[in-house]
Amino acid sequence: MSTPVRPLILVGVGNAGVTVLDLIALGSPGAPGLLVVNNDSESLAASVVTNRITDPSGDLTAGFQAIDDQFGKAVAGAPAVLLCGGLGGDTSSFLIPALAILAKAGGITTMACVGMPFSFEGKRKMANAADALEKLYGVCDAVVVIDNDRLSGGTPSTAAVGDAFGLPDRTLLAALQALRGMLGTSGPVKITRADIHEVFGVYGSQTHFGFGSAEGSNRLHEALERALKSPLLFVSGREPALREASKILILLRGPKDLSFAEVQLAVAGIEKIAGEGCDIKVGVQAEGSPDATLDIFIIASTPIHRARSKPKSGTTGDLPAESALTISSSQRKVGSQDGISTPSRSSKEAKKTDPRQTQGTLDLDTHQRGRFDKSEPTIVSGENLDLPTFIRKGIKLASPSRH
Repeated sequence: MSTPVRPLILVGVGNAGVTVLDLIALGSPGAPGLLVVNNDSESLAASVVTNRITDPSGDLTAGFQAIDDQFGKAVAGAPAVLLCGGLGGDTSSFLIPALAILAKAGGITTMACVGMPFSFEGKRKMANAADALEKLYGVCDAVVVIDNDRLSGGTPSTAAVGDAFGLPDRTLLAALQALRGMLGTSGPVKITRADIHEVFGVYGSQTHFGFGSAEGSNRLHEALERALKSPLLFVSGREPALREASKILILLRGPKDLSFAEVQLAVAGIEKIAGEGCDIKVGVQAEGSPDATLDIFIIASTPIHRARSKPKSGTTGDLPAESALTISSSQRKVGSQDGISTPSRSSKEAKKTDPRQTQGTLDLDTHQRGRFDKSEPTIVSGENLDLPTFIRKGIKLASPSRH
């Protein structure tokens, strides 16, 4: 008797992770492979996901030691583990990397789909999130990052606070569904784990993600248009991020009558923006009923230093910390230190002062006032303030003599 194949395990960690997995469970009752982990007992008690692990409140390290065996058994034999949650809080910033280490140690393909906090949530949260993200890149096969500030367009929003946090949850849900769908595609049109790893397995990358849904006779065009308008598909200045991506992953999920022509149109529409040199991988899940909604997910990444303005040669400028971290030893120029260009010998010699240069005296006795010459002078305490101070005080300025 053959052993049944275990499904991909989706793990929601912390309050945001629990919220996202609840949305999946409500949308697909009985969906297999869902697991929530949290130290918030109220959040777990209210969750519709029945497979739960409670991390005792208090010391996070001690709490983790109490659940590591439970988690190991829950994911054992799974083809892949996909961790989901919002970074920044103490619980998720500690638990998501820790659980990733456990899953990876068990020989399981391990991925993370995480959200970064809004900048208004404070520097401490941002620092927690950045530290956790760096740890995830060190252990996971792929990491997809949803930046809340980019979702809001980087500007203050008039939306209610609840709505402002609802958008990241919905986007995190869509990204999780995209990864889950890509990992589950089969047949002649599919995306492999190697494709996902190639796009999201490099530290220092910036995630670009878009999704759109539509139904009816014009479903492809409407879904694609909505996906391409997603805020995470743009960088500063409203430039399409897909122009910078060398590889793009597309998932089309919908009814069984999804046609080959529709798939071709989707690829052509994205290729028109990204360029013909871009490597586009497509996955198709056409398993729904004839009236099912067509969903299009577009996901790609670019190095952060390509998505931001480059510093001037020889300086680091005010580069964000994550940009500085993308400078590797292979990128350092010959004759430079720590990735910062140093002046060449000829440029140093050109800056040496000629010892023969001396200074003479400029003839600055002319008292013309330019276009104010015919207007009344400004006299205060007997002094004409329209004249430069060095002229009023009779100071002689020196100038280099000519040779």
